[in-house]
Amino acid sequence: MGTDQWQRPDDQDPAPPAPAAAPSGWGAPAGGPPPQHAAPAAPRPGIVPLRPLGLGEIWDGAFRAFRQNPRVMVGLSAIVVALTSVVTLLATVLFTRDVVGLATSLEAGTGSVEDVFSTVQSSLPLLVLSGLLQTLAVLVLNGMLIYSVSQAVLGRTTTFGQLWAACRSRLLPLIGLSLVITLASVLLWVVLLAPGALLLVFAESGTGTAAGVAAVLVGTLAALAGWAFVWVKSSMASPAMLLEQLGVVAALKRSFGLTRRSFWRLFGIQLLTLIVVQFAVGAVSVPFAAVGGAVGAATGSTGTGSIVVQNAIQTVGQMAGSIVAYPFLASVTALLYVDLRMRREGLDVELHRASAR
Repeated sequence: MGTDQWQRPDDQDPAPPAPAAAPSGWGAPAGGPPPQHAAPAAPRPGIVPLRPLGLGEIWDGAFRAFRQNPRVMVGLSAIVVALTSVVTLLATVLFTRDVVGLATSLEAGTGSVEDVFSTVQSSLPLLVLSGLLQTLAVLVLNGMLIYSVSQAVLGRTTTFGQLWAACRSRLLPLIGLSLVITLASVLLWVVLLAPGALLLVFAESGTGTAAGVAAVLVGTLAALAGWAFVWVKSSMASPAMLLEQLGVVAALKRSFGLTRRSFWRLFGIQLLTLIVVQFAVGAVSVPFAAVGGAVGAATGSTGTGSIVVQNAIQTVGQMAGSIVAYPFLASVTALLYVDLRMRREGLDVELHRASAR
């Protein structure tokens, strides 16, 4: 199907004027007596009713998206999580091998400061790159799943083939958008923490150290606030890019526009959702972490092999939780986008028409 119903109102042909109605759309016409019967329920062709949504309806819609299309929602997530987890595990194994080898040489008195710097220079970049790859892959995954959720809103199920056909031309823009958001967040942290870090490095007295610590604390608080701002203001960029066929810059501008005057509501919903999801992922991964620790204790070894086995078992637990967590977060993001547009642009009317086609 096309994406006409997702285009902005000013991108469509002007529609004939609709009859005047009450601002909320649910009460009596302006100036008339209160109704003597219940207002008609909002149409619900898919996972949510086509009207402004509350938190409970958004979460319920996210769960319904799972049940309606588990093959795509969970299957695609499983593929991406498995691939990125293997890469991250490999990077962790290599990093662990080098660190354990360095620790052994330092204990034996054969290591030096040069060995420490050499180990950091050779191993740490790989670990950072694997983390960056995982972040980008998750952002792209969320973008693709958003399209599936947008169809579930209309009561339609998306196959892998349909999802690929709809998203393949958007993959490079999605990767570009993910890079821009990720690098902006990293740069924010670097810029705000750098002054304090430099003060600590070059401190020559207790006063200089205290000033460095204070600068780091202030920088950390400022970076958290800045990260929250970037996170919320850019959160609608992926759905706007996919559903409105926008470029990177246009999608970011659209996201900033949609989130205007809704920052705190979006921040609260997304933060609460993230906390709940992280708690659920932790609950799933804790037993695996316990098994990994038990395996390490049973072997009685602190060498590379034992640590690798523990990390592998813990990774399986994280994968199990993430396979469900990522689609849920993507569903909430997509439904927040739909909610914002229904509140501000009357998207519910256009979606109702599209669902009847």
